[in-house]
Amino acid sequence: IKKIEMMEKKLLNKYTAIIYSSEWAKQSTINYYDIEPGKIHVVEFGANIPTPSDYKIDIQTDICNLVFIGKNWQKKGGDKVLGAYRKLKSDGFRCTLTIIGSIIRESYDEDENLVIIPYLDKSKPEHLERFCNILQEAHFLVLPTEFDAFGIVFCEASAYAVPSIAANVGGVSQPVREGKNGYLLMPDATAEDYAEKIKSVFADKENYLKLRMSSRQEFETRLNWEVWSEKVNKILEEIVEEHHKNNGNKQQ
Repeated sequence: IKKIEMMEKKLLNKYTAIIYSSEWAKQSTINYYDIEPGKIHVVEFGANIPTPSDYKIDIQTDICNLVFIGKNWQKKGGDKVLGAYRKLKSDGFRCTLTIIGSIIRESYDEDENLVIIPYLDKSKPEHLERFCNILQEAHFLVLPTEFDAFGIVFCEASAYAVPSIAANVGGVSQPVREGKNGYLLMPDATAEDYAEKIKSVFADKENYLKLRMSSRQEFETRLNWEVWSEKVNKILEEIVEEHHKNNGNKQQ
C-alpha cells in the first residue's frame, strides 16, 4: 500500500492539472499527498439521464413521495430511510416510499405505499423510462449514505427538480447545496431526524415549491455534463496556451 501511495504521489506531482468532482476530493489530495493546490480543479459531474423537459415545479403536495436509490442497502443508509418512512406514517404524515436498487434486509409488513424495485438498468429504455417516471413524481430523494465521494444520483434528482435530504459525508456537499437543492444532516442523524426534516420542509408548501425551482436551477447551472464539458475544455485550453507560451519563451 505504501509503495502504491508513493507512486500515486509522484504521478500527482507530475501532472499539469488534476480535475476532481468535489472540494472534498481536492482537499483530501492536498492534505494526504501534499499536492500543490493551484493545479487541482473542481468540476461537478452531471446526471446520467437525458435532460428532462417534463419536470414538475408546481407538483401536487397532498401526499409526499420519497425515493431511495442505492445498491448497498446498509452503506447507503437504507435502514434509516425505512425508519424515517415508518416514523412519518406513525405520525399520520401521508407518504410513499420507493426503493430502487436494493432489497430490504429485514422482514416487513405488506404496505401498498412501499414499492421495492431491486434492479433498474438505465441502458434499457423501459428501465430508464420507469426510473425517470419515478423521479418525475417524487418529492424528496432521501439518502443517509455512510459515504460518497460525490453522488451522481443527486444530479439526477435535481434534473427533475427533486430536493435531496442526505448525510453530510465525503463529497456529498458538492452536489447538494444547503437550501438550494436539498438539506444535509449530520452523519449520526437518526431516522427520526430525517423524518422531522422531511416534515418541516414539506409543511411550508410555498418554500418547498421554491426549493424545487432552485433544485432544477442547480442542475441547469452546475450539475449537467454540458457544463462539465465546457469547464473541462476551458481548463485544457488554458493548459495548452500556457504550454505554448512557455515553449515560445524558451525558444526566444
